[in-house]
Amino acid sequence: MTGILAGARGLVIGVSSANSIGYAIARHARAQGANVTITCRAPRLDRVAPLAAELGGRALALDVIDDASLATAFAQLGPAPLDFVVHSVVDIPEGVLARPMLDVSRDDFAHVMSVSAWSLIAVCRHARPLLAQSQAPRVVALTSACSHRMTPNYHVAGIAKAALESAVLYLAMQLGRQSILVNAVSSSFVATDGAIRAIGAEHASATRGVQAKRSATGRAIDLDDIARSVGFLCSAMASNLTGEVLTVDGGYSRAYL
Repeated sequence: MTGILAGARGLVIGVSSANSIGYAIARHARAQGANVTITCRAPRLDRVAPLAAELGGRALALDVIDDASLATAFAQLGPAPLDFVVHSVVDIPEGVLARPMLDVSRDDFAHVMSVSAWSLIAVCRHARPLLAQSQAPRVVALTSACSHRMTPNYHVAGIAKAALESAVLYLAMQLGRQSILVNAVSSSFVATDGAIRAIGAEHASATRGVQAKRSATGRAIDLDDIARSVGFLCSAMASNLTGEVLTVDGGYSRAYL
């Protein structure tokens, strides 16, 4: 199989369904020649495993805030070199984003931060020995413009994404001498299953309508746009590029009006 990821071995963390960013990335990586393992939370394994099989890979159960679960998943992954890791994980307790930020509890805040930001550090800790064996090791995290823009019904998630982007910087600094490049892709809104659950179908449709109207390209982005950009950052073509946040939004964030 040919492609920019031909022969690469990768791990995509955080696949929830066929209509998720993680699955779109895994599918594109496979199309570009990679051997891909995906992860999900244990209750979703029965639903996600067939998606992995479609890609010729496998799905592993992984709870990113549980050290034992991380150790087990990476042990199952095996000792072979790992060429790329994609972090596409967020978990918001039900009802949190519907409440004003001042009403968010300490425990809910800590949970969102732990899943969305701390988990990238934990994943890199476990992945580093495998990535260090690769000729072109890469880590890519998924973030959003809501990390630096006031966004209705996104408050705690936006704060967590800002922390994630900061983690990308410091991981890039620590891992760079081992040639492990760490970057992020920031995308505008896509109507994944998780996003629709968070804000509702009506708001999702309205948001994408505004983005299409204001973007330079005249269309809202789709899952393939994100997957292709992540695929580039996972490949050897992204050479000596680290600590960056690549924005994929059709120029929406660059528009004045």
